Amino acid sequence: MESSTQRSVWKIQRDVIHALLMREMKTRFGKWRLGYAWMLLEPALHIIVLVTIFSFIRDEVYPGVPTALFMLGGIAPFLFFSHCAQKGLAAVASNRGLFNYRQLRPFDAVLCRVLLEFFIYLTTVVVLLVLFAWFGIRTPFNNFLLFVMVNLIFFFFCLGLSLALCVLGERFPEIAKLVPSLIRPLYFMSGVFFSLEQIPKDYHAYLVWNPLLHVIELNREALFSNFNGYFGSLSYLGFASLSMLSFGLLCYRSNWRDLVRTQ
Repeated sequence: MESSTQRSVWKIQRDVIHALLMREMKTRFGKWRLGYAWMLLEPALHIIVLVTIFSFIRDEVYPGVPTALFMLGGIAPFLFFSHCAQKGLAAVASNRGLFNYRQLRPFDAVLCRVLLEFFIYLTTVVVLLVLFAWFGIRTPFNNFLLFVMVNLIFFFFCLGLSLALCVLGERFPEIAKLVPSLIRPLYFMSGVFFSLEQIPKDYHAYLVWNPLLHVIELNREALFSNFNGYFGSLSYLGFASLSMLSFGLLCYRSNWRDLVRTQ
């Protein structure tokens, strides 16, 4: 009897997550004429712009790795991080009316948004890698297991970040304006269009505090056999992810009742 009740609870939760995911997908892509193609066009446009700029500087940004692939390894995870931060800020306001249903809580809304962005991120990487290979832009793949591990850890980091911003954005509305201003500099500090190997060692002590830099370095190490991922630390990324997830869960646990109140 107890196991039956437990299965019923899990089934309800599964249905809630599924319904929210369908709603988020329609909201995310329904208003665009290009529809689901936009999830490929956004990183592709970033790549085209950066490849065009750096083609005037040198043939390859990183020796042995085509520039388009090198940029994909940085742009895709950065866009996932950026979208999770923005979606986390707006998760409560966009779903407030749904919280009248007992089965649905703000955590579900945040989780669905991060899951959707994670699916978009991985799909983008796989599809663009295949498209580039079709056009002859390829390099040997290195380590699939490392790619899975890095991105699972990265998922929990972004989930913790989104939960924290969900709470902080509701308690301090000014944060919604501050976060985009903080994300823009990270685009230039997280290794999106460079490797830490190419930066003078005097700056390493400051840059390595950025977990996103480790994600990008380790992702490139996993994706490209010619890339030296010596500067990416999986242990540091794991510690940063655990810390961020714990912080996000603590913020949510302390404030979730305030989040469901109708304003």
